[in-house]
Amino acid sequence: MAECVFQRARSPEQKAERRAQILAAAATFFEQERFEAISLASIARRAGVTKAALYRYFPSKEALFLGLYLDELERVSHAPVDDSLPLWQALSEMLVARPLFCRLTAILHSVLEQNLDEAAALAFKQSLLAHFAQLAQRLQQAYGLSSDKAATYLMQVQQTLIGCWAVSHPAPVVEKVLDTPGLDLFRVDFKTALQAQFKALEMAL
Repeated sequence: MAECVFQRARSPEQKAERRAQILAAAATFFEQERFEAISLASIARRAGVTKAALYRYFPSKEALFLGLYLDELERVSHAPVDDSLPLWQALSEMLVARPLFCRLTAILHSVLEQNLDEAAALAFKQSLLAHFAQLAQRLQQAYGLSSDKAATYLMQVQQTLIGCWAVSHPAPVVEKVLDTPGLDLFRVDFKTALQAQFKALEMAL
């Protein structure tokens, strides 16, 4: 597929639109492929930009997907939470409805943060901290948690999400062998596991 080269974005509005196009292309590929199988050239073609233009927005594939993660986290930060439900149920239902965010979270520490330089790592963690503070404030308001308990719970939620996603989404060859009689013990349903773990965490607060 030939590259579609558009005129270089110059205004802040054009640059924001171009960035959004690149992130949308990355999200589309990530819904279908493993991170390792996705190329920046393919993302650039789908977004309608040159690979050189893509690098003006994101210096690496990891930086691009960290940008996608932060965009998804921004949506999570503003997503409605049904506070008529117990906290564990409200959070699990919100997250299960956002598989792209869950999948990105699952590779956040093991893949996406691995090749950052110190400046990029600091900027990312500061952005992450700001979003966590916003989420913690929402938990304080909706569920009456103290600031310390809300922050602790969110860190535990993140860690639990990573583990539950990993064990419930095995490699394709492992998924296939789990159909073998007697191996169904190792098949894990993501929503069921997430709710059980979130409920246990809330009880321990």
